[in-house]
Parts: sequence; structure tokens; C-alpha cells
Amino acid sequence: MIRGVWSPVTRLITICWLLLFSGCWTLCPALAKIPSTNSLNIWTSSENVKKALEPSVAQFQKDFNVSVTIDVLNKDLTTQFKTAAISSKGPDILCWAHDVVGELAESGLIEPLNVPPDLKNEFLPVALKAFTYKNRLYGYPYDLEAVALIYNKKFVSEAPKNLTELVELAKSIQSKNKNTFGFLFDINNLFFTFPILSSNGGYIFKDNDGQLDVNDIGINNIGAIKAGEFLHSLVKQGVVPPSTDRNIAFNKMKAGELAFTIDGPWALNDLRKSGISYGISPIPPLYGGVSRPFVGAHGFIVRRSSPNKYLAKELIEKYLVSKTGIHRLFKEDPRGPSRQDVLNELAGQHPDLMNFMESARVGIPMPNVPEMGSVWVAVGGALSLINMGKSSVNEALTQAQRQIENNVSKSQL
Repeated sequence: MIRGVWSPVTRLITICWLLLFSGCWTLCPALAKIPSTNSLNIWTSSENVKKALEPSVAQFQKDFNVSVTIDVLNKDLTTQFKTAAISSKGPDILCWAHDVVGELAESGLIEPLNVPPDLKNEFLPVALKAFTYKNRLYGYPYDLEAVALIYNKKFVSEAPKNLTELVELAKSIQSKNKNTFGFLFDINNLFFTFPILSSNGGYIFKDNDGQLDVNDIGINNIGAIKAGEFLHSLVKQGVVPPSTDRNIAFNKMKAGELAFTIDGPWALNDLRKSGISYGISPIPPLYGGVSRPFVGAHGFIVRRSSPNKYLAKELIEKYLVSKTGIHRLFKEDPRGPSRQDVLNELAGQHPDLMNFMESARVGIPMPNVPEMGSVWVAVGGALSLINMGKSSVNEALTQAQRQIENNVSKSQL
């Protein structure tokens, strides 16, 4: 064999044979862990993600002589994965959102990871936290996103310093401009209102040093009640109609008929096409707190029963979440990159992205525990009752708290 052209597998095998004959086999368990099968399968729901992965996968196939297929499944990826994995089938690697991690980990379907420290240090802390469940990491993050404040520069040149100031500006703009709204957003949706609920200490499940306590719920604490009263005041003052949803708000923004909204980076393409002059900033605080949005992340998850999980980890760690791999993912699906070095390199070219990432940096990963499923309906219902004037803030949030507590108790039986 010509010097300098040994493949990674050839080098690994040679080293391990040398160690075997020198009596040091226990120092090289990697060869024993290489599976007998010579293929990997990846599932994703996105054609863009598939396109981004293909060059990295092609290089891996060349280096390791391993066949890799990428399947795009457009329907209920989580359910299909669970059904297959329970029977020790399905993909070796799942590309999916972090909020399924708790459920899949509790079912024993996904592999806990020991990521090399040098690679782990490249990731943004909030991205790693999103894929952490009960202090174990279950995914290699590749992107993240969070909502932020979007404002129309026709009405204001910069973001207000706090939400009280924003409301006063919104009322003034609305009174001076016909057919114009000051502030609209999806006011009955927990995803969009959580930054406000969290600003003075409201929370879903208490975070105790990285571990969520599902028995400690903060939906009706003092901070959450203050936030609920603020939200209801927006309706009472005629700033936000109680039936406002995301489509109503964003269509007004695109039409140039809205000063402020809360939305995410998925809105950028349509914003640019609209031609309006806009700015993006972290959501201003309420009463001196910090508005912390939910952070969503996507990553690579390894099936626990995969016979190829050591090769899968090699593919992910050395190729898919390398600096080049994350750049490729951003090019095809421009969301916030999970790696700090990639984010630094993109900063000057993508100011909009950087502004959304500033919001994500102070955000809280959307809870990835199975108990989160009952929260959306309970809190969404409470917000609707509050904003429609059918219940007081305290009554509605207390009822939501009880509903979540009951569901958590049932799940623990």
C-alpha cells in the first residue's frame, strides 16, 4: 500500500492488530465494536436536510467503504421511528427536533451519547441543553431557533427598551395611522407568549441544575400571573384583538400595516419578499425581567438498537456536525447553527440571523419531557379564557396548573 493513502478504517485495523499482538488489546476496543453490517440508514423529514447531508455522506462512504442511504419521510416521523425501533428496526440515525428526546429516551429507543470534549465545546450551550434529558445527552444538535421581536422601521427606528414602552408606542402608532395596528401576535399560543410569561419568573417545569422537575410547575406563580395580567391588558386596551393568531399578525406585518410582532426566523423569506424595512431584536423585558423564549433545536439521534451505532457516531461526529457539515446544513436550510465557530463566520453576512440568535442565547429549550404534551392545551385554553374575558387571570392559570399536575400524576402511576 502506498504511504499516505491509508483509509481511516485501514489505519484503525492496523493499529488494533498491532495492539493485539503486543498484548494491549484492551486499549483498542473500537475494532470489536465495528458492526458486521456495512451500511447506515438516515431518516429525515426534509429534502433540504437530505441535500445538505449528501456531500458529507459521500465523503464518509469513500473513506469507510460503507453504504449510506438517506430517506425522506413526510408523515409523522416520530411515530414511524417508534414503531420501527421497538422492533429493532428503522434508521441508524434520526434527524429530528429535540422535544421528542424525553419520550424516546424513556422508551429506551435512543442511545445516550458520550461526545468527545473537544467537539462538545464547539456547540452552543443552549443547543446541547435542548438534547439533554435527565443529565444525559441524546442528540448532536445541528441548528436552533427562537422567536424575537420584529418591528417595522417605517414606524420606529429601533426596538423599545421594555414592553411597557412598546405598548405606549403601539397605541400612539395605532391612533395616528389609519388601518394600522401597533402590536399583534399569537396571543393565545403558549409558544409565542412564553417569553412574556417567563420574563418575571413564570416557568413550565422547574429546572434544577439541568434536570426538569415535572412536579414543580410555575404556571400560576406570581411572575406568571403578572404576565397574564399584562397580556389581558393588551386586549382591554384595544391593542391586540383576543382572536389574533400568527397568520393575522404576520399578514399585517408583510402588508406594512403593523409596527410590532413576535415571530421566528421562518418568517424571514416572506419578510424580505414583502419589501418592508424591518428590524429584529430580542423581546423586550416585562417589569425589569428577561424575556426568555422557547428554543427549538434539530439534531442527529442514534437508535439504541442499531447494530451500526459506532459507525453512526463516526459519521455524525467527524462529518455531519463538523464545521463543514454545519455550513452545508445552513446553506440548504438557513437556521441558527449549533456551532459557535460557524456562527462567528456567518455573523457579518447574516445580520438577521444574528439578531434571532441573540434571542435564542437567553432562551430556554422547549421542555423535552413527555409531560410537556399536556401543557400546550392547558395553558392555551387558559390564555383564551383570559383574553376573551371569560375568566380571571388567577382562576384560569390556577386551573391550568391543576390540569397539568393531574396529568403528571396520572403519568407517574
